[in-house]
Amino acid sequence: MKFPIISTVVLTLCAFAATAQAELKVASVNITELYAKFYKRFDTENVLQKQLADIKADVKTREDKLRKLQEEDKKIRDKYDSTLSDAAVAKLRDQHNAKMNEIKAADQELKDFVQRRSVAFRELRNREMRLLMEEVMGAIKTAAEEGGLDIVVDGGAISPRQEIGIGTPVFPHLKKSFDITPEVLGKLNAGAPEGFDPEAELKRLYGSGAPAEMPAEPAAN
Repeated sequence: MKFPIISTVVLTLCAFAATAQAELKVASVNITELYAKFYKRFDTENVLQKQLADIKADVKTREDKLRKLQEEDKKIRDKYDSTLSDAAVAKLRDQHNAKMNEIKAADQELKDFVQRRSVAFRELRNREMRLLMEEVMGAIKTAAEEGGLDIVVDGGAISPRQEIGIGTPVFPHLKKSFDITPEVLGKLNAGAPEGFDPEAELKRLYGSGAPAEMPAEPAAN
């Protein structure tokens, strides 16, 4: 929401500098592209997806347990017959009540597990993303200092336009010569494994759609 204000300030500074006949060195980067193609990002995604797969396996185990208990309860209820003696009906009722207690406990265990692991996974993912972004911003700062730049703007920044329901570029036009994204990306990926191809990694990661997410919490019964 602050992008329009920031862009106005930057453009005002540029205009002021031009008026003062000061030579202001400006460059642009696409922060989204830098993050998306940073080799460490893919390592992080691999770890997160492995952990997510383990969580989903644990969720399935609990779901299978709950489903088995529900099937067992159905078998108990299917045994009811109007010709049964009072003692037999009472025994089935006791078995049903006992099984229902097991079902409620298993259902609550499943819900608690999904909620607990969802929160933990989300916090881990956010923490890892922040660490990656800190490295991206550090590379931008290093490039700016080495190039003697006064201002580096995010050429890919989008300003939300609520009145029309879409976003528009904060900077509608920037000269291609201002763009130092390839230079900064080169710094970020200087330590990448030999043969690293960000485009191939992106295709692998998103080839079948967006990365998997945590399972939804079971609906309340």
